[in-house]
Amino acid sequence: LGDKIGSTIIAQTAGVPCISWNGDGILANYDRATGCLPEDAYQKGTINSASEACDTSQRIGFPVMIKASEGGGGKGIRMV
Repeated sequence: LGDKIGSTIIAQTAGVPCISWNGDGILANYDRATGCLPEDAYQKGTINSASEACDTSQRIGFPVMIKASEGGGGKGIRMV
């Protein structure tokens, strides 16, 4: 199923409506030759601490779904 963060950034950049998430509003040019997004755009779409998660959750509104961006196949999804 691939990279959820990267694919959502690509979709947003193409104008596809997306649900609110911590990276909403991030736009980036996808490099078709390398198949990569700029690293800074990818980093803007990640959460790295509990306080950042709390701040973002308050911004987008509750309830929120928390999911690791890699591995597990969705087994770790939690609604808070």
